[in-house]
Amino acid sequence: FAGMWKVVSHQGLGRITIIKIINSTFVAATFALSSTSTADKYGLEPHHMGYLSTSNSLISLFVQSFAVATVAKRLGEERCLQLGIAVAILQCLIEANTHSIYIYVALMPFRVMSSNVITQMFEILFTDMIPPEEGAAALGSLGLLKSIARVSGPLYGGLLVGYVQPHMGLNSRAFVEAGHNVVILLMLLACFPLHAPKAKLKKE
Repeated sequence: FAGMWKVVSHQGLGRITIIKIINSTFVAATFALSSTSTADKYGLEPHHMGYLSTSNSLISLFVQSFAVATVAKRLGEERCLQLGIAVAILQCLIEANTHSIYIYVALMPFRVMSSNVITQMFEILFTDMIPPEEGAAALGSLGLLKSIARVSGPLYGGLLVGYVQPHMGLNSRAFVEAGHNVVILLMLLACFPLHAPKAKLKKE
């Protein structure tokens, strides 16, 4: 745990690591709410979900190949990440207030784009802040923190299913996801700019 403490206490790298892990916990938690909510809300059959999954994959391929790199080059990684989260918030709020499958499908490109932008920008910002001589230690610590998030996320998701879903019904995932993204966006804005000199991690 000494190596993990070096990472989270490091200026710049520590901030992006903490925000990234909180985001990973939120993402893991929302899976508990989204397992059947989309199919139930729109009355979809299993094969319909398969079509949607295939469409998501195709859109993701295009976004990863062209859109993300273009936007990041124009805005920079931090602003690109903030924009991706803002788009995700707007998309979730629109989705939560409609029962039209056509609007859901129309929102798919924005959903996939924001998800890819958030994931890739977090990875780029994290790796960019790692001091070259400490790469292995930092990546190892991140792996450990991700493992913790994979455990805490579903536990938190279980609480959401038990206490939030009964009150908000099939729209609970979209509202909760929007709330999570608001928290992450506020944290990023509060820490802006995240970039800091690649100072060597303190030895203990």
